[in-house]
Amino acid sequence: MAERRARGTSPAGRGRMSRAPSRRPAAEVHGGAERVRRSTRRTKSGTTGARDWSERTILGLSAGKAIILAMVVCALAMTLAVPMRTFFTQRAEAAQLAAERRVLADDIARLKDRRAQQQDPAYIRSEARDRLRLVMPGETPYIVQVPGMEVPAIPDPQAPKDVPDPWYTDLWRSISEPPPADPEVPAPQPEGPR
Repeated sequence: MAERRARGTSPAGRGRMSRAPSRRPAAEVHGGAERVRRSTRRTKSGTTGARDWSERTILGLSAGKAIILAMVVCALAMTLAVPMRTFFTQRAEAAQLAAERRVLADDIARLKDRRAQQQDPAYIRSEARDRLRLVMPGETPYIVQVPGMEVPAIPDPQAPKDVPDPWYTDLWRSISEPPPADPEVPAPQPEGPR
C-alpha cells in the first residue's frame, strides 16, 4: 500500500492521482512552472502581433480609425454622387438651352429685319421687276437674249409638281394589279394518265 501512495494512486487502486502537492517531486513542480512560462510567452507573442496591427498608423491615425474614416468618406461620396450628377446634368442642360435661346434670338432679329424690308415699297418694286418681270404702267419691257445663254423658265406656281406616290399606294397597286406575264417562261403542261 505504501507503493500505491508513493505512485500517487488512491488506496482503492482506481488510478486517481493524489492532489497533495507535497507528494510531487521537486522536478515536476519546477517543470510545471517552466511550462507556464512557455505558455505565457506564446500568448504574449500572439498578442504582440495584434498589438502591432492596432498600433500601425495610416496618415497619423491608427488602423481602426483609418478604416472607419475610409468608410465614412465612402458613405459621403455615395451620398453626394446623385446630387452632383443631377447638378452637372442640369448645368449642361442650362448651357444647351442658353445656346438654343441665342439661336432663336438671332432668328427673331433676322425675321424682324426681313419683315421691315418687305414692308418697304421700293423693295417690293425691285422684287416684282427681278422675279416676276413686271413693269410699271407706261414702261416698256425689253428682254435681251445673249446667244449661248438661256434664261431659265419661270416656274408656274399652278403646275402640278412631280411628287412620288406614298409607299402604301405602291403596295396597293402591286397587290391589286396582276403581274405582267413573262413570255420566256413556258406554261406548265398538264400531265395526263400514262
